[in-house]
Amino acid sequence: MYTANRYRKVLVFILTAFVVSAVPVRAGSGSGTAALLPAKFIMDNNYFSCGVPDGWRMRREKPGDEKRKIYGVALVAPANDGAAPEAAAEGSAPKTSAAIYVSYYLKGNADFLGYEDFIVRNSQNALNEPESAKNSYEPVKKIKLNGRTASELSRVKTGAPGPESKSGESARVKEKLYVLPAKRGFYVLRLTASEADFDRHLKVFELVAETFKGKP
Repeated sequence: MYTANRYRKVLVFILTAFVVSAVPVRAGSGSGTAALLPAKFIMDNNYFSCGVPDGWRMRREKPGDEKRKIYGVALVAPANDGAAPEAAAEGSAPKTSAAIYVSYYLKGNADFLGYEDFIVRNSQNALNEPESAKNSYEPVKKIKLNGRTASELSRVKTGAPGPESKSGESARVKEKLYVLPAKRGFYVLRLTASEADFDRHLKVFELVAETFKGKP
């Protein structure tokens, strides 16, 4: 027969397990990652590393990194990979429907005052509105990414559908961002994809996030 004290211990265990299971966690499963991300990218100075999806191209604009204190790489999806049928029609030019950006913003960088400034400016428009005719933003979520504290941002906006888009080209674009604070700055992992193709590329983005390793 259970004593009152033992009942209390069982109740505390059940409540603790419920709270832990309710914490949003991203990545870190480790299943099948090596096969889907066979290559690895390592940033200068070992600032961060991440897996590179099979068939995706790396784009790196190195000049100016040190001066701007922003180090980043773009992983570009194969042309027409998962693109909507009209984008891959016969005779049409190849189109890139998605890209994953991994960036490290050091303190004193040219674009943002810090981690909080980035989140505020990327979770609402210039008029501090969470929604407008062109853009909509979901509430910022606090999550755990590979054991690290992070913020998750999601938004839909009108903009360039890929890093190789022609000047003036725009479409409905959906983005997901993971923002991680660090001692010397912060990291941003971002998926940008046409709204029609976003779901197809989300799993790849999560796998890249799973392999991400940065400075504390």
